[in-house]
Amino acid sequence: MWSIIVSTMLAVTEVPAMPVIISSYPTLKSCRLELIDVSKKLEYELVVSPMLGYTVQKKTEEKNTVAFCAKNLQSI
Repeated sequence: MWSIIVSTMLAVTEVPAMPVIISSYPTLKSCRLELIDVSKKLEYELVVSPMLGYTVQKKTEEKNTVAFCAKNLQSI
């Protein structure tokens, strides 16, 4: 099982926000396809990261939001 994780980094606070699982998918391919769909619909930038693979990012002055796929070991 693969999950989309959303992490938000705030510029105005010292306390980091906890990443959140948004939804789960049976395969990595279906998770990545959902990220691509999110990038188009919500105007996020699609980035291929060497560390996280496919990610979508949105940067503003107040925060950085990043979503990526990760293997959900809790569902195994």
